[in-house]
Amino acid sequence: MPTIQKIQLKMTLVNRISPVRVANEEGLMLNDIIPARHKLWWHYPGLRTLNLLLLCAVVTDITNGYDGSMLNGLQILPEWRSFFQHPTGSRLGSITNGVRYGQLGALFIAAPLIQRLGRKKPIAIGSAILLVGVVLQVAAQNYATFVAGRFLIGFGNTIQTTACPILISELSHPSQRTQMVGIMNSTGSFGQLMAAWITFGTASIVGSWSWRLPSALQAVSSLFQMILSIWVPESPRWLVEHNRTSEARQILQKYHAEGDSASPLLQFEMKEIARTIEEEKIQAVTSWKEWIRTHANRHRLFIVVTAGFIIQWCGNAVLSNYLHLILVNIGIKSNRTQLLINCGIALNGMFWGNFFSMFVNRMGRRPLFLIGMTGMCFALIVITILGSFQARETFSSALGFSAVAMWFVFGAFYKMPAPMVNSYIAEVAPYNLRAKAFVIFGFGDALANLFSGYVNPIALAAIGWKYWPVWVFVLVSNFTIIYFFYPETKNLALEEVSRVFDRVPSENSDGGETGSDSNEKSSVDGEEIRSPGSKV
Repeated sequence: MPTIQKIQLKMTLVNRISPVRVANEEGLMLNDIIPARHKLWWHYPGLRTLNLLLLCAVVTDITNGYDGSMLNGLQILPEWRSFFQHPTGSRLGSITNGVRYGQLGALFIAAPLIQRLGRKKPIAIGSAILLVGVVLQVAAQNYATFVAGRFLIGFGNTIQTTACPILISELSHPSQRTQMVGIMNSTGSFGQLMAAWITFGTASIVGSWSWRLPSALQAVSSLFQMILSIWVPESPRWLVEHNRTSEARQILQKYHAEGDSASPLLQFEMKEIARTIEEEKIQAVTSWKEWIRTHANRHRLFIVVTAGFIIQWCGNAVLSNYLHLILVNIGIKSNRTQLLINCGIALNGMFWGNFFSMFVNRMGRRPLFLIGMTGMCFALIVITILGSFQARETFSSALGFSAVAMWFVFGAFYKMPAPMVNSYIAEVAPYNLRAKAFVIFGFGDALANLFSGYVNPIALAAIGWKYWPVWVFVLVSNFTIIYFFYPETKNLALEEVSRVFDRVPSENSDGGETGSDSNEKSSVDGEEIRSPGSKV
């Protein structure tokens, strides 16, 4: 089979994969088993308790959102700028990237920690480390101590953010899994909103407590997580892997089946978990080399690596960390106005993040990715045009606030893919590589942010509005990668997604390995797609 035809067949399968129905041994899918609920979820005691306990994982992104918005607010405060001697360029970039260096350091221990201790204990460990970092940041008397505190905040938060989406994906009710992870990601917007209004409120405080108080309040969410993690159940999948099957059954029976030991959903989940883990144990040991052993895993690796860059390289990092520089460039220099715009952007992000997280299962992953990238691209094109007009004439408040309005549009489109990225990573990665997947994703995320942290302030100061076409080009690249390589995972259980990847042919019989038998047929859009050698 010619190479071009093979590639076309692969792309057809990848891009049209959303309707594929991957069944278990009895021909049943997860959606066939989930019982219909005639009341809202909080009327079911088991589900209500589970969702409340999962708040220890859901709120984890508050720290990320709070940190970026707080840093935006601190840069606007004259007391902070004066205390740290008006940092600019790489010095300002190091303050921003302090958390990213901590993130990179934590990624070396996050996966083995989660695999050895489970999902819930690392949440408590990460929270404790983060709290130490907050203490250093608040008590800082010099630049070095402030950056050291931010390093520990990034270190602890990375352990949290690696463990939390895995716990939610593996413990939440299957009908709410994607929404729960989406809400987790949208809590970052809540953190942004908190920090924006807190820094606005403390701006009137005379002295260093105008910036120390917002820094101290960064500890609230992690303190909440550390306390609640004592009672949250462990991941059933992790328990089954560690030969604690009875505990896993009890958890699923209590929280997913409302205490019904004969529940078909309970039987289905236990069977799927056990079968998938056994298959993975037979096929390979859980090593980093497993990522390149098969075509399916290489495809997964490509998605995991690129996703970390894609979600951070949209132009959003400029807005998240350097709003002060953006607003100065477009002529908005009033501290009060800048703080209010920061508050508005945070509120805008929180609204759209929660809104789109409710539509992940309805719209699917690919539409949200692709529409989001398209919307951000057009918003930045308009911002570029407005910036060019601004550069040709004296300051126009109409042009400046028009650009601010487009940043609000940009933020709305960014929240289309943002709430689902972690759940998508959990879905495409098989169980035995799930923790490592989040480590790889975290590396991509950290490297993307390190680049942005140093380059963005220098580029904004040097070329101003001419920097935005760079991100337009990046968004076009992001769209292309997603369109051709990111499959749909809507309405599939975690185990079903694994089998979907394994069904995509990798090579034909010319000596390459195969993801499945070359004569096996796949059902796509209700049609049967066979390899060229099979009989019709």
